[in-house]
Parts: sequence; structure tokens; C-alpha cells
Amino acid sequence: MRTEEVDVVVAGGGTAGVIAGIAAARNGARTLLVERQRCLGGQFTAGSQGAWVGFSDKKNRIVDGIAWELRDLLHERNAIVDADPETDVCFLYDPEVAKVVLNEMLSREPLLTTYFNTSVIDVIVDGDTLTGVVIQSELEQVQVKAKVVIDSSGDASVATMAGAPFDIRVKKEIQPQTLIGRMAGVDLERVKQHYEENPPVNDHTVPPAWRDYRTFPGFMHYGLTDDLKNADLPPRLEYLRSWLAIFTSTPNPGEVTINCSGAIEADNISGFADRARQEIESQSCLYDVAEALRRFVPGFENAYLSVIASQLGVRESRRVVGEYKLTLDDFRAAREFEDSIGRAAMPAGAHTPDGVTMTVYDLPAGQSMQIPYRCLVPRNTDGLLIAGRCVSYEPPVANTIRNMAQCMVMGQAVGTAAALAVEHGTTPRKVDIPLLQATLREQGAIL
Repeated sequence: MRTEEVDVVVAGGGTAGVIAGIAAARNGARTLLVERQRCLGGQFTAGSQGAWVGFSDKKNRIVDGIAWELRDLLHERNAIVDADPETDVCFLYDPEVAKVVLNEMLSREPLLTTYFNTSVIDVIVDGDTLTGVVIQSELEQVQVKAKVVIDSSGDASVATMAGAPFDIRVKKEIQPQTLIGRMAGVDLERVKQHYEENPPVNDHTVPPAWRDYRTFPGFMHYGLTDDLKNADLPPRLEYLRSWLAIFTSTPNPGEVTINCSGAIEADNISGFADRARQEIESQSCLYDVAEALRRFVPGFENAYLSVIASQLGVRESRRVVGEYKLTLDDFRAAREFEDSIGRAAMPAGAHTPDGVTMTVYDLPAGQSMQIPYRCLVPRNTDGLLIAGRCVSYEPPVANTIRNMAQCMVMGQAVGTAAALAVEHGTTPRKVDIPLLQATLREQGAIL
């Protein structure tokens, strides 16, 4: 087995990891980004999410830096829809264009190398210090030695292999997974007319967690209850009467994104058979929702399912136990931290395990919680940083911390911290926090 040596290796090129790789390289570290799929961005692209939340506290924008740079590049290509960038609950964007834009961003970083279709299969440790990973492509296995490893795998797979402690809820309590799709051929003006003439009684235009936001771009409808109340549904579709299903417009005419709960009581780290069940059930559910829309919502008669995302949307999995664990009290108090690396303001809470609705804890307009660096640093393992939905927090904080904008904020922070650790010959745990914060601010971050 041959060996490569870099300063920083980023395991997972998803929403957090791609930004971490860019940040590490921009700050002078020779960086390798390892991604198991054929494209970067994770849920942002392969997951076909389409709605990018977490930028606003209902009054002011709280995210800048590399995430906002990405937003501007999409805006230049007319691949994003916004109403008021300072107060929008989300931006609606084109995931296919995002794939190309992310590749272009990486191509501008001479210190950054990216391996696609490559998985991390093992770790290299020296006592309590992670010193590298073993990666595998279709052709070979390679040892990659690094001064800092960033786990942005979503499931904390690298941290777990390295022995870092983690929490995970039992399946019956965990948030449901979602497989997102898109439908083309939608007469959106007729859809809008339908809801103007038949105002929803039980359903809403936006989810509970979004209703206090001032502006929303494009069109959204939340729920199928009203449209299916008197519908003659075949038995196999009866479950949809109370199912969580959201559809939104996109930057492209005649197209909508469908976001609906699929696999419930599924934790994403199960064995082979259970994972297969999750994939099959989620795909079947998405197809069922598309059928229901065609049959019972005017404007969808000639629509068809044009995209099924190439990965499941996992809301919750392992959470690494870090030097600090964010709590619901932290959120409710809009707590400030001396080691802040960014901000979060989306309502806390979680989707209910039955896939029907969500619990919500909100903040007043203009308030946000800071994200402490300590929740990105695992206990008991050196040489390792965490970014994304697998960082250290209590379950009720999930819907605040796992948003793609916040994952990007954390990605920029750990990439920058890793480069500083390499430059100053220290460990991520001992990085100079004021220096990290000053560097992040110089590069546009809002702390």
C-alpha cells in the first residue's frame, strides 16, 4: 500500500466538507478532500435539496464568508431565487448548477486536491492522536498521513473509527429521513390559482419552523391534508393523508422540488438489509407523493418525476461528544460564547419520528445563538476536527445546527483552524482562538 502525505485531509466532500477543504487550502495547508460520490456538496447537490436555509435571524443576515461567495456565484448564473436576501427564510437554488459551481471554486485552489468515488475505510492512530486515514478507490488502497483530519462525513464515521465518543438516539425516537425529488411539466400558475381559490384549512404555505420569517422566495406549499381529505385514495396511498410533504418552486420554469418524509425509525448506521429497506421505502414514498400530486392537485396533471436524489437526506445520526455540547437552553438564551465561530438562528426542534410534523422552539427576530469552536473538537482524540450535523449538540438543537448554511459555517471554521494548527505546529484543540476568530473575520465570517 502506497502512502501520501498532506497537511490536512477532509473526509467527506458534502455541505460542510467542501467548504472545509476550500478554507484549509486558502489558509495555506496542502489539503486532500475525499468524497465517496461523483460530485461535491452532499445534500446540497446529490441530495437535490433545493432550499438553502439558515442565513437570516428574520431581521439580519448572519452568514457570510465562503457560503455567501457560493450564493453569489449561483446568483450570477440565475440559479437562485430570493426575495430579500437579508430576511429570507431560505434561498431556492438549482442543485445541478451548484455541482458545476463547486467544482469551479475548488479548481481555483492550487493547494487543494479532490478524490471522487473514494471512501475512507480505516484510520491511522498513534495513541490518542489521529494521524491519517486509509482510503479506497476502485483500483487501490492508499494511506494518507496528515497533521489534521477533518471528519465531515455526516455520520461521524472517521471519528468513530478513531475511538471518539458519540451519542445516537434509539430508532423509535430519531428524526425521519427524506428522499427529495423534482417534478417537471408543472403548470405552476394553475397550482397557485388552485390554492387561491381553495385556501388551505389544515395545511400551510410554509412549515411551522418557518412561519415567523418575513420573506420567502418563490412558491411553497406544506402538507397534503386538505387536497387529500375527500380524495378516493387506493389503500396503498392512505398513509399520505397525514404525511409530511412539501413542494417548492425552483429557478426553472415548470419545475418543483418535493421534500417528503420517507424512512422512519431509521438511523443511517444500520446494517446492509436495513439500509436497503430505507432506500426502497423512501423511493416508494416519493413516487407515491408524485402520483398523489398528479391525481389530486390541479396544475400537476401533466407533471412527471424527473429527478430522484442520489442520496437520502439524513436529518440525524451519530453526534460526536465534543469539548462542549450545545443545549436547548443555549438556543433559547441566544447564548454568546467566547470561542464563537459563527451563528445560528433557525428554530430549534426536530421532525417528529412518525414523519408527520415537527416540534419547534423559536427565537425573536434579530436574535441568534453563537456556535462555539469547542463543539467541533472531540473529547479524547487529538488531530481531529468535526463539521456538519455530527458535531456535539443535544437532540432538540438539531434543526438549528444541521442546516446547510450552518454546516458551511462550521466547515469554514474547521478548515481555517486546521490550517492554523499546521502553520503553528499545534493541535486543533490548542489553536489560538482569538487568532482563529480574527482570521475568520478577515475572510468574511460573521461571528
